[in-house]
Amino acid sequence: MNTVVPISLYVSVEVIRFCHSLWINWDENMYYAHNDTPAKARTTTLNEELGQIEYIFSDKTGTLTQNIMTFNKCSINGKLYGDVFDENTGEPIVITEDTKPIDLSFNPMHEAKFKFYDKTLIEDIRNGDPYVYEFFRLLALCHTVMSEEKAGGILEYQAQSPDEEALTSAARNFGFVFRNRTPASVVIDVMGHHEVYDLYCILDFNNVRKRMSVILRKDGVLKLYCKGADSVIFERLDESCTELKHKTLEHLNKFAGEGLRTLCLAVKELDEESFERWKEKFHAAATSMEEREEKVNAVYEEIEQNLILLGATAIEDKLQDGVPDAIANLAMADIKLWVLTGDKQETAINIGYSCHLLSDEMVDIFIVDATNYAEVANQLQRYRESIANVLAHSQGNTSCNVVRFHNDLNAVESPVDPTGGFALVVNGHSLVHALEESMELLFLEVACQCKAVICCRVTPLQKALVVDLVKRHKGAVTLAIGDGANDVSMIKTAHIGVGISGQEGMQAVLASDFSLAQFRYLERLLLVHGRWSYFRMSKFLRYFFYKNFAFTLCHFWFGFFCGFSAQTVYDPNFISCYNVFYTSMPVLALGIFD
Repeated sequence: MNTVVPISLYVSVEVIRFCHSLWINWDENMYYAHNDTPAKARTTTLNEELGQIEYIFSDKTGTLTQNIMTFNKCSINGKLYGDVFDENTGEPIVITEDTKPIDLSFNPMHEAKFKFYDKTLIEDIRNGDPYVYEFFRLLALCHTVMSEEKAGGILEYQAQSPDEEALTSAARNFGFVFRNRTPASVVIDVMGHHEVYDLYCILDFNNVRKRMSVILRKDGVLKLYCKGADSVIFERLDESCTELKHKTLEHLNKFAGEGLRTLCLAVKELDEESFERWKEKFHAAATSMEEREEKVNAVYEEIEQNLILLGATAIEDKLQDGVPDAIANLAMADIKLWVLTGDKQETAINIGYSCHLLSDEMVDIFIVDATNYAEVANQLQRYRESIANVLAHSQGNTSCNVVRFHNDLNAVESPVDPTGGFALVVNGHSLVHALEESMELLFLEVACQCKAVICCRVTPLQKALVVDLVKRHKGAVTLAIGDGANDVSMIKTAHIGVGISGQEGMQAVLASDFSLAQFRYLERLLLVHGRWSYFRMSKFLRYFFYKNFAFTLCHFWFGFFCGFSAQTVYDPNFISCYNVFYTSMPVLALGIFD
């Protein structure tokens, strides 16, 4: 048996895999010249599995999109800013490169690259609208951005996320300039006037809270400024904001329908007595030795109540180049793409249409947005029946076949789906119930019958649970791709992890098996390198066993003539050198270059 399966087989496989990794690293078609980033194989053991991928789980922000944020529109106290209207007809104007932006020269700290087109916002700032002032004060104060003043008085911001940088820069361009911070204070300039705020506490953002707050004092007035996802801010608003909430929600839906990322802003005045009591509770929670994080979050929750809504922001994050074509080609290869994002449902759906994951030809787009177990189960069962009815109807009335000719010798018939397929959109609060053990198979059955699946408002843990669900029950090879720290759990859970080296640091890349600069390179990684590696390894193994069986068969045949006396037909030195010297190069050349 040592001649049929020799140790050189293992060595040859590792050499071939190493060379396949070099082909990926050296591929100029996956090199991104804009930031000098090549593709990189961080492992040598998974190349052939790239050719067997059936499911791709992708983040949206920074993976499908550029993660370069620009402040586009906003809603302040129920008034929408950002749209441009014709002065004569009152009709909205489509903004193009020829559209003239507003003049921000009144502000010496404005950035030349910043463009905004609605002059009514500047007019309200100049008129001293208190709501507009409070809105931009919040953007200038409620963040964790660090400032640095370069030579020549140039002010630069360093932020943990592109969203924070975009919002702080927007406030700066409209005259509300964040200057610097210390552990106990924050300094801003408001239309040229210096303002210093005492900083008491920062209530950190995380993927569960989906919001952040700061507690500040100026001129004896203690305020809490809060910004976060609309779903969590609206739950904590004061009853007096009901009408404003409905107006702002209309604007949020409009923003999301245009594919913009949204955040809500709110404020609350605090009285000294209640703040001192809360401060004691916070200190006790922060110094607790057991369940510290849960206790701190509970204390945060206590003070972030009865907020007064200020408005909402809308940030544009454009698609990366080549994403629609890459998704279309992956779909043609029968690879299913699931998008797992923390964005709003409407924003996720709009991006789905932009990247051709969703299309108007689809029979239906099923939306699971219920908030309790029974309603989620009812929605999924109803969608399963709808899919079964459509498929049964189409199979009963049509019998559509396509004939493909291979080498003009054989005709192969394959059925074509006469429908446009289905899509499933699941909200994060519904996904909590859908991933329960008693419902996960129903959810998986419905999802796997859809051409596209989008999960929105999901946490990093939910991303990993969705990947694990498919791994456990489908037995398929899965791939997860993302660019940020919130995608690390998903990347590690999948069979193969791909990290995008983008704007959010290197956490995803460091946790991944392969790193790329752009999503579009995933198409070449799977359909070229993955396919070639799979074919080459298959041919190598067949060739390797063929030449070893041919060699061993001579020994077996000679045994009939020597009475199976263990006498060898070849010299022992020849036997030792057969796999190492005489036959190693042909099989390696086939496995590496074919």
